[in-house]
Amino acid sequence: MTSTLSRPAPAPAPVPPTQAQAAPAADPWHWSVTGASLLAVLAAATSLNGVVEPWTWLPPVVRTLVPVLLAMALTRTLRLSAVLAPLAGVLALVGTLTAQFFPRQSILGVVPGPGTSLQLQRLLAQAEETVVSQVAPVLPGAGIFLVMCAALGLIAIIVDLFAVTMRMPAASGLGLLAVMVAPAIVKPNGVGMFAFLATVMAYLLLLAVAQWRENRLASGGAQASSGFAGRSMIIGAAALAVTVVLPLFVPGFNSGAFPQGARLNVWGNATGLNPAVTLGNDLRNPTGFGRIAYSTNSDSPLYLRAVTLEDFSGRRWEPDQRIGDRDRGVTEIGEERGAPEDAPEAQTVFTRITTQSYASPWLLAPYSPVGISNLLGTWAWDPANLSILATDGGSTARQRYLVESRAAELTRDGLGAIRPSDPDAVPEIFTQLPDDTPDIVRTTTEEIAGEFVNPYDKALAIQNFLRGPDFTYSVEAPVDGGYDGSGMDVMARFLESKSGYCVHYAGTMAVMARAAGIPSRVAIGYTPGSPTGNTEEGPEGTELREFIVDSRNAHAWPELYFEGVGWVQFEPTPSRGVVPTYAQQAFAPVGPRADDTDALNPGSLPDVTGQAGSTAEGSDAADNAGANGASDDARPVDGLLAVTGIALLAFLPFLARTARTRSRRRAVAGTGAFADTDGAATAAWAETTEIAGDYGYPLQPTDTPRTFAGRLARDAALAAEPATSLARLKSAFEYEEYAGHGAGIQVPEISSGGLRPSATMARPTVLPRWDDVDTLTRALRSGSSRRTRIRARLFPQSLLNRFRSSVRR
Repeated sequence: MTSTLSRPAPAPAPVPPTQAQAAPAADPWHWSVTGASLLAVLAAATSLNGVVEPWTWLPPVVRTLVPVLLAMALTRTLRLSAVLAPLAGVLALVGTLTAQFFPRQSILGVVPGPGTSLQLQRLLAQAEETVVSQVAPVLPGAGIFLVMCAALGLIAIIVDLFAVTMRMPAASGLGLLAVMVAPAIVKPNGVGMFAFLATVMAYLLLLAVAQWRENRLASGGAQASSGFAGRSMIIGAAALAVTVVLPLFVPGFNSGAFPQGARLNVWGNATGLNPAVTLGNDLRNPTGFGRIAYSTNSDSPLYLRAVTLEDFSGRRWEPDQRIGDRDRGVTEIGEERGAPEDAPEAQTVFTRITTQSYASPWLLAPYSPVGISNLLGTWAWDPANLSILATDGGSTARQRYLVESRAAELTRDGLGAIRPSDPDAVPEIFTQLPDDTPDIVRTTTEEIAGEFVNPYDKALAIQNFLRGPDFTYSVEAPVDGGYDGSGMDVMARFLESKSGYCVHYAGTMAVMARAAGIPSRVAIGYTPGSPTGNTEEGPEGTELREFIVDSRNAHAWPELYFEGVGWVQFEPTPSRGVVPTYAQQAFAPVGPRADDTDALNPGSLPDVTGQAGSTAEGSDAADNAGANGASDDARPVDGLLAVTGIALLAFLPFLARTARTRSRRRAVAGTGAFADTDGAATAAWAETTEIAGDYGYPLQPTDTPRTFAGRLARDAALAAEPATSLARLKSAFEYEEYAGHGAGIQVPEISSGGLRPSATMARPTVLPRWDDVDTLTRALRSGSSRRTRIRARLFPQSLLNRFRSSVRR
């Protein structure tokens, strides 16, 4: 008579001498972990869409990562030293980079040869220029791809090293996080929801595969339980679903780099204006950065200009540095190309600028500068547009310099008397329109300005059209509409939607002006900013009034050329900047406000023409309507995401339960009989007890298989075939659990009177199949109410019990 139900330990089988001295078992499962590492790095790399042109990075990255991880996996297959795996990866990385980017300088196509170092310097310089001068997404190029492939290749080596060699898969997430840091810095809305979800799911897959490998290694290669990996996937998926759904309902979760929100700024406040028109990113930053203080004696609101854009032929508009055409030294700056010999009377303006944290290779100065003093570094100016650029790698950071400039006295009557300019008055770059100029640009220009002859009348008609009631100022609408940036296609989308910010207004007016026969360019810089009330003494005893600007004052405006006068500034952007007196409508009073720091809330700004009453209110209403419209447009998307997230949360238990059932079904149906499948009867019995618990017949901690089966048959009123199936499942489990592979064993029986003498358990003569589990499940389902059936399917109690307890069934 036995006193315990513990399973006796089988006697150890004798080990042949040759087997005892054999080498450790091979590890073919490391290939799966390496494959999961590849998928994880590629998933994290999807966040690079928006940093470079979408998916252009994929072919070179795949050509880099596959050989690197393949070399590391082959090293492990050959069972070489663990130290050689990362070394093989590095050598493979060098080889694949050489084959892709230095084929002419290579030896045998994969070994760096003579000239590789020089070509490397050229590509790195090209990548640096791309980062400095281009707006994201940058155009694909060999230099930027080289940097990306090298960085992702090293990260893939690190991820694989942690996940496979060191068997620390959780730590590999640091490598995936490193991939997403750059997009979080560069992209205006963080890494993006798609990239975030893809990376997290790939990371969970990597953890699950690594755990599966550990189970196989621990069991000597036998089929092992994947319960731990399954629970990890369930917990991770639930956390991911909460991450997606929570920001849609809780205020305050709409900023941050992961997965979306405000751009991450890891460089602090030492950030300058990107001349490649990334102004939308700056304007969407509610705190502002890149603080600049300037003092001036100008009587009119002063714009600080950094650079101009004049080439409108590309997919995006960028400044032409024209290094070879620049004149060195800025102590004295000569005449601008195209400037009239008999210039109108001009006022001398002194402006002292303190850049503080603002850093840029382009120098800020009022238009048009004639001399700059107290400036550190080597600088050169461009006779074509008077832009000033650092030529020694320096920047404007922590500079304090004095600019002397000329401000022409312009009037409506004077500009209105100017006839169309001579085609040769300015370089051709200022008049060219590309062949792909959208028809809407030309037709709209003809409708608005076609009836006028003089350039001034045409320019004023275009400006008034863009500042009209049909257009609204918005920094978010271009992002939502997918036309944020520059380029002819962007201008066409802007004219259709009639909502955008300064880049769109300035660029559209410049393009329409060229279509009307007026030379044009786009200036990039800052609006006048906010007065501090402080003053300081300037040259020749002048009094300089102090102003403050930051990234929220970043601005773009058009400059149009008038023969005999030169380049003239206009302001087509509503609720931003200051309309010059000569560009205001005849009925508009003079006296615009210079302070426009609240640029992120156009509705709160007074009309720049100084109008009050119904006109100003109408402008506010239009701006608010535009903002509300953008919000309303976004609500269906938010609602869809919310419904998707809630559905994902609701179906997680069902999916997890179904996955576990399928796993057990495969274990049982491996050979079709329990006799030849180790653990199959246990899997079938575990499914039986959990299904019974889901339908309201739970297994108690003190139950033996016989007591549980008896109670289930009685309470569920099982008869005929379901009862027979339950008996087969119980008998097979008892034999596998207590008899194992032995001949027979004494198993005690428990009755109402306590333990009674045990009987020898015989091997079951009829072995159950998974059909027995299905038969029992159908019987329990048919005997339950609809509410119980729904709860058992969507919210199975057994799933919760599995996490609460590890009681053996």
